[in-house]
Amino acid sequence: MSTLNSFNYSLYREILSPLDQFEIRDLLSLDAPIFGNLHISITNIGLYLTIAGLFILVMNLLSTNYNKLVSNNWSISQESLYATIHSIVTNQINGKSGQLYFPFIYTLFIVILINNLVGMVIRSLYIFYLIIFNRKIPKFNPYYDYNFGGGIKLGKVRQYSTSSKSPMYNLKGNNSNYLNPYYITGFVDAEGCFTTSIFKDARMLLKWQVKPILKITVHNRDLKILEALQRTWGVGKIYKHSDNASVYRVSSLKNLRLIIDHFDKYPLLTQKLADYHLFKQSVDLIENKAHLTMEGLLKLVSIKASLNWGLSTKFKESFPGIEPLVRPEVKLTEIQDINWLVGFVEGEGCFMVNYLQDRNKTKYYIGLSFSISQHDRDSNLLNGLINYLGRLLNFL
Repeated sequence: MSTLNSFNYSLYREILSPLDQFEIRDLLSLDAPIFGNLHISITNIGLYLTIAGLFILVMNLLSTNYNKLVSNNWSISQESLYATIHSIVTNQINGKSGQLYFPFIYTLFIVILINNLVGMVIRSLYIFYLIIFNRKIPKFNPYYDYNFGGGIKLGKVRQYSTSSKSPMYNLKGNNSNYLNPYYITGFVDAEGCFTTSIFKDARMLLKWQVKPILKITVHNRDLKILEALQRTWGVGKIYKHSDNASVYRVSSLKNLRLIIDHFDKYPLLTQKLADYHLFKQSVDLIENKAHLTMEGLLKLVSIKASLNWGLSTKFKESFPGIEPLVRPEVKLTEIQDINWLVGFVEGEGCFMVNYLQDRNKTKYYIGLSFSISQHDRDSNLLNGLINYLGRLLNFL
């Protein structure tokens, strides 16, 4: 499916808190695989600026007197506002020099006035607060520069903190905090998918388009995890996957570079790490424009053949004789932080209450169990989890 002519609509999220009037959201976005995966979006700040501009235009039209001798109320109010600002400018600067700056100051005053009045409407976007806030407070990424606190690590015990210096993810209410980086890695180990989409596109030189994608699909009841992940990384979009599921996607090369930096610093532990290394090779090839040559395209197809479930039968007809690239070997490494385990269990863990009867149906048994199921290729990881939890139990 061509992404140039299709609009991607962001999921509508109800505004649950007055603080949401200080958050910029995409209302309509367009992803185009041209000029380095161009992304164009209309945000709520653009919508409110348009509303304010239309309000100013209507106000000026209503105040036009059309050569009538008696001014209407709109005209009188406009003249009073004009005279007030003109007096302030000429008094603060001087009568001569003030005239030079008056048109600019008058226009700026009207724009600020109207936008502030719009911002006073309950839960409307407060535009000029955002401008002032971003100017006065240095922008930083709390995900990489902040101290997230810890958890329990092998060899020592550290308590979880609820202070503002250790933001924790809150499932209740509006998501305004950030996820621990090890939690993200664990959750992606469980639910993430690294893939390279290759599809026909007549506009391309070789008639094939290549798009690397990281996606995470969850049930709608876990949508807030995707929202927290999106807030933490500051990139990606959330789309409706089906009636009961939502998917988080990152596909632009610029944003994927941030994802790669994360997993280089906080590596995956499952065999999905091999998919990640292959995916990273794909991104490097595309950044170097190798996909625009037949040799590079065939190499990308070879990488795709080793990712996830490989190539479909229909896709193999377009690229016969393609040999899958050898998957990198993944060696078992120990869990570095308990937050990885929390994220992994969030996706793969299963908590159960078992209810059993004896053969005579005279006695009843209640049992509690916890389980994690994985492919056979990750059996060593499950053994590592047993050892980790056993050592962890000794510290508690």
